[in-house]
Amino acid sequence: MTIILIIIGLLLSCGAGFLIGRQSAAGGSELFTDDEVSTDPRIVAAQAAVQARIERRLARILAQAVTDGRITNNGAEELFCISDRTASVYLAELTKRGDLVRKGAGRGTFYTPVKQPNPAVWSQ
Repeated sequence: MTIILIIIGLLLSCGAGFLIGRQSAAGGSELFTDDEVSTDPRIVAAQAAVQARIERRLARILAQAVTDGRITNNGAEELFCISDRTASVYLAELTKRGDLVRKGAGRGTFYTPVKQPNPAVWSQ
């Protein structure tokens, strides 16, 4: 019986702590709504900076593919010390844009450039 009371007490205290934490978080600071996020200049500037960095990385991956004639997921990883998943996302984006063509399957997958891109884009 004592064990059951202890378990019930723990559950109630955890639940109360969770509710108090949510109330203090909501009351202690303003939470952004979807409208506020898009108009806050700090967030807009941060999103623009992240997007610019991604575009520079995509341009560099494409430049490497043109230079070497091909690029692999591991090659993209090594360019920026990024995760396997991030490299896959970048390569998929370049493929979706029509800049790279995926060839092979599994471990033998590599990407080749479709056309010679504008070198001015690489230097951004």
